Amino acid sequence: MNLKRMIYYLLFYITLGFILNVLQHIVLEGLPIHMNHSMWGDWIGGSIHIFLYIQLQKRVLRSFTKEFRKQDNYIPMIMRYFIVVQILGMALMLIYSTVFTAILKGSLDVQFKDVEQLRFIFVYFFLIHTVFYIGGVALRLYDMYNKEKDAKHQAEKSFLSAQLQLLRQQLNPHFLFNNLNIIASTINNNPKLAYDFTKSMASFYRKVLETENAGWVLLKDEIKTIKSYLYMLGVRFEEKLLFTIDIPEDIQQTHSIPDFILQPIVENAVKHNTISKEKPLEIHISINNNGKLLIRNSYHPKDTKADSIGVGWFNIESRYKYLGAKAPIKYVQDGWFCVEVSLINENNS
Repeated sequence: MNLKRMIYYLLFYITLGFILNVLQHIVLEGLPIHMNHSMWGDWIGGSIHIFLYIQLQKRVLRSFTKEFRKQDNYIPMIMRYFIVVQILGMALMLIYSTVFTAILKGSLDVQFKDVEQLRFIFVYFFLIHTVFYIGGVALRLYDMYNKEKDAKHQAEKSFLSAQLQLLRQQLNPHFLFNNLNIIASTINNNPKLAYDFTKSMASFYRKVLETENAGWVLLKDEIKTIKSYLYMLGVRFEEKLLFTIDIPEDIQQTHSIPDFILQPIVENAVKHNTISKEKPLEIHISINNNGKLLIRNSYHPKDTKADSIGVGWFNIESRYKYLGAKAPIKYVQDGWFCVEVSLINENNS
């Protein structure tokens, strides 16, 4: 903290302590105000108390933000924090006033004000603490709102960048030329394969060009797209790539998933694993016991990381964040690289 800011805070607490002390003396002793030793002591003590109380409240409210995000009914939580802050604030006032008075008098024989004055002081500072608490909570909520708004804005920017990279990857000339070479090499020897491959390729690229909003789509539509993509990969790698999709039809009809999310996950599996006859790449898509979509692939990572302009995991997570959904979870288990993707049940929405 620089000197200018320190002076600003010092003047703030001194001024605030003076105002509160003047109001207290007007109510207790009336006008005119006499700046005697008691007045000076109460002024200094009040300024110190306000400083200590605000610092105490800041520390208590640090956990407020984390807990607030988890609450559906936040009123009880706000009241609970209010009670804690009030108790700590009153205890702080009692301790510091006793110590401060003892220091000024140079003796431990401290005499408190009469009962009526003490009652007023406690009610007075209870109201002051309440005002500061309301202000502190309001500032916390305002800060949370601004941070969430900034995070959403950043997520939108990341999402737009991810969409651009996604289209660049899917329309990558290298990927396109590989597919065209497959068609050219099979059109004479195996016309049916060339025909089926062309249909899958057309279906896949049509989906790429239609993916503009990239919101939620039915799982059956996403499965149809990934089947086209896996079919093309299967023709290219032949027996070196094996895949299965085992998802009940009723789940495909009733659950939704972010549009075009499976392709980059499968692409990462192809890109970052060794694929050979000895170590074929196996990809299995199913529903796990938690009701999430599970994409598993045999884990044979390459020695060197492949260069790519693909979306990557950051962009996949950014898309989920943009859609307000929980990002996919990835982990390695028993020789399999696993990705769990959250779904939305349209019957419950």
